[in-house]
Amino acid sequence: MRVASLVLLCLSLVACSRAPPSPPVVSAPAPPAGDPVEGLRVATRVGCNGCHGPHGAGEVFQENPELGRIVAPNLTQRRALYDDAALTALLREGRTHDGHVPWGMPIKMFQHLSDREVRDITAWLRGLPAVDNPTLPAGQWSESLIRTTNDGTHPWLVDMVPDPGHEPPAAPPTQALALGRHLAYTSCTECHAWDLNGWEGDPAPSLVVAKAYTLEQFTRLMRTGEIAAGGKSKTGMMSGVAAYRYPVMTDEEIAALKLFLDSR
Repeated sequence: MRVASLVLLCLSLVACSRAPPSPPVVSAPAPPAGDPVEGLRVATRVGCNGCHGPHGAGEVFQENPELGRIVAPNLTQRRALYDDAALTALLREGRTHDGHVPWGMPIKMFQHLSDREVRDITAWLRGLPAVDNPTLPAGQWSESLIRTTNDGTHPWLVDMVPDPGHEPPAAPPTQALALGRHLAYTSCTECHAWDLNGWEGDPAPSLVVAKAYTLEQFTRLMRTGEIAAGGKSKTGMMSGVAAYRYPVMTDEEIAALKLFLDSR
């Protein structure tokens, strides 16, 4: 009888000591699908279809004795090497499918793209009709570029990695000043330096020059490439980039960008 009572007591203690059942695991809702139409607009603004060509078929990005031939590859072929998560890692971190350095990709600019913009770019890229581009030459880096890339001494390598701990927003801000800052850091830093104050020894100026423009003049610059004094920019670079990339921006976006640049 004692033994039976002891067994019952032990069983009751075990039952009482059991942990309560774990709550059911609730999966986070999947993010909404990207919008390929908006993706085209964002890809145009940030330069994807400038460097890789209007149909993503690839183009020679740079060719000179110092660097050799840098080729922006055919996106309609390379996309098969990346799932959506890998495309996000490429844009945000410069992480390529085989570990090569994505030479020329301004990762330090792309890191600021919101989650929604990355999904939209991905949807645009997935929807591009496949294009064969047999005349696109292979890249051929100079010996100097290969050496300084491999040993990590090339000064431009920092442009192709994100800032440590950077957290991108879920979507572009809606408040005008914050939106303007977002647009500046996802559109202008590639040429005007990561702090928007211009590269030393480079003709692209600090964007304090935007303060000399009225909103009307600034809008004309962003739509047509015409500078405040009339005609094209000194080197023609800004005029060409603006005329190709920025007509996709809305009046509200241009006004927000001007507001932010004036506030610096």
